[in-house]
Amino acid sequence: MKLLPIAAGLAVGYVLGTRAGRAKYEQIVDNARQVRANPTLGQLSEAARNIATPPSTTFGTTRTS
Repeated sequence: MKLLPIAAGLAVGYVLGTRAGRAKYEQIVDNARQVRANPTLGQLSEAARNIATPPSTTFGTTRTS
């Protein structure tokens, strides 16, 4: 399931790069890297991961064996 977004991103990048030329493609790649390096995006990603991850059920339980 994780491979699908990566493949879609590569396909879009390829199409945009071939249509706009190499210079425009490099500009798109640089912009994508800047967005990925943005600390706010990292914080939002971490917050979403914390919300989506179910709480641990092992805390407070005792072993019976």
